Amino acid sequence: MEKQKDSVDRIIVNNVSKIFYVFMDKANSLKEKMLFWKRNKRETREVLKDVSLTIKNGEAVALIGVNGSGKSTLLKLMTKIIYPTKGEIITNGKLTSLLELGAGFHPDFSGRENIYFNASIFGLTKKQIDARLEEIIEFSELRDFIDNPVRTYSSGM
Repeated sequence: MEKQKDSVDRIIVNNVSKIFYVFMDKANSLKEKMLFWKRNKRETREVLKDVSLTIKNGEAVALIGVNGSGKSTLLKLMTKIIYPTKGEIITNGKLTSLLELGAGFHPDFSGRENIYFNASIFGLTKKQIDARLEEIIEFSELRDFIDNPVRTYSSGM
């Protein structure tokens, strides 16, 4: 029997903007200060401007864009690693992210062992992990390799 998905809004991003300040290198000598007097200033970079989206329970979302378009920044904002300059992000439920491929995986552990290891870090009990294990393996599309060490996986796996 398939689980019925509810229509709960899990992540709500309302008019979010993020500004970073980039400070120029300070001059080290009087000559540099005279030649590069603007170096002491900061540049303002608005990497996200008025972004809004809603992700409902069970939805899969892809962020697609060129390098530097703000994809990772938006993910960091949604997981509260950083905070918006303007706007609000509301999350309902537990939210985790994998922002760097391979982060949090022990290369000598098998895929299965990594599932148990990482899920326990997020507070799941063995019983809870056991109940979700097949679903996690199915989602990973690594069933034939799940008991091999992660270091043997290709980068596309």
